[in-house]
Amino acid sequence: MLTNICNLFTFLLASSCPATIIDCPIKLFFTIDTSETIALQESPPGSLVESIKEFMKIFAQKLEDEEYRGQIQITWSFGGLHFSQKQVLFSQFTTRQSFIRNLSQIKYLGKGTYIDCALTNMTRQMTYSGKQAVLFSVVITDGHVTGSPCGGIKVAGDRARDQGIHMFSVAASTSIDELGMMEIASSPTEVYRDDYIVMEIVNGRPRMNTETIDHVCLIQCLFLKGPDGLPGDPGDSGLSGKKGEKV
Repeated sequence: MLTNICNLFTFLLASSCPATIIDCPIKLFFTIDTSETIALQESPPGSLVESIKEFMKIFAQKLEDEEYRGQIQITWSFGGLHFSQKQVLFSQFTTRQSFIRNLSQIKYLGKGTYIDCALTNMTRQMTYSGKQAVLFSVVITDGHVTGSPCGGIKVAGDRARDQGIHMFSVAASTSIDELGMMEIASSPTEVYRDDYIVMEIVNGRPRMNTETIDHVCLIQCLFLKGPDGLPGDPGDSGLSGKKGEKV
């Protein structure tokens, strides 16, 4: 699958140093709502949270480190927190295998929902330290809030985007506040929102939407900066301007 991603980077393969391997490190952070509005959507309470954990496991399993044509080295690291009125870091950035093991630490929190504070904490975790990387966060929530003590979703989201974090807004189920979901998503929203969902209803039964996983995975690593171009000839000059009118 990552080979298909790297086909989008043919411009990188024209580098003036073809023997050099270009690093493409990607940090992927899951920001997961486990508040009361999520936990009580399915019976027994908390079962939707368990479905979200399985969704993340499948997601991480699809992303593997890969070297493409001996020139692009794609490496992944995974982290995540879950939240309601507070945030709980269940995994610092680590390998895929360790991240999947850490999913077992997620227990639904209940109570209210402060999405803005979760986004603020997510931004801190993603930008605190480490080498330069492409930054993505998958935010799984219903968009509903019970308070905004950290400035509101848009303000917190803008801060994250200013730090170079690209945020996918993924609905936990069909019960959502679409305005909240849109305020989370990076631009363009048709890429970062696009009706992504974890659990949908098909023929009257809940079904995990693995198409969302496939779609989001294909968008990773699109924001690598290509090699700088050569400087222009300092002897070149622009066209002469029009001659002024006589007075």
